[in-house]
Amino acid sequence: MRNGTKRLALSVTAVLAAALTVGVVAASAHGPGGGRGLGGGAGVSSLVTQAATQLGVTRANLVSAIQQSAATRVSQAVADGDLTSAQGDDLTTAAQDDLSAAYRLSETATVASNLGITTSALNTGFAAARKAVAEAAIDAALAAGRITSDEATAAKAKLDARTFPGYKNGLGGGLGLHPGRGMGLHLGGGANQGLGPGHGLRHGGRP
Repeated sequence: MRNGTKRLALSVTAVLAAALTVGVVAASAHGPGGGRGLGGGAGVSSLVTQAATQLGVTRANLVSAIQQSAATRVSQAVADGDLTSAQGDDLTTAAQDDLSAAYRLSETATVASNLGITTSALNTGFAAARKAVAEAAIDAALAAGRITSDEATAAKAKLDARTFPGYKNGLGGGLGLHPGRGMGLHLGGGANQGLGPGHGLRHGGRP
């Protein structure tokens, strides 16, 4: 084991519990790759769908790149002795069954490599996707009558002024658009991530 054990963002137990009790159960209800569970709701799925459009790739190829990245990271953790073989198998299965689990375990550099693009391009695509998802939420709220046209305009102005994170930095940390009727969009942020003893990976893993 390396000295990074004290700098864990998530313990193995926490990751496994989230992935296996929430992610896999939700995935079984919504189909493989449903992007639910792990606190993300349908957020990861929507983000990946929009990001595929922004990147000019198919959604299936992007999902595959994310799942492969997650599997690579888990395999390396097992090889380093940070996870047991059984823990690695459980995490790999969870990543295949639940897109949210795969996203959280994946790393920016390997996802980009799997797609044959640069990390800069991947980050740019996901940043644009986050904004597009937020804009769609505003439009949906307007169409449903939950906000007024003026409120929608003000909310989109806040989007235009915001710098969105790229591939990582999470889905749940604070766009915080509240134009007056409970509209809380949270499409950027920084939930800490990690694999297990020895990895000490924070803020979504390696860049």
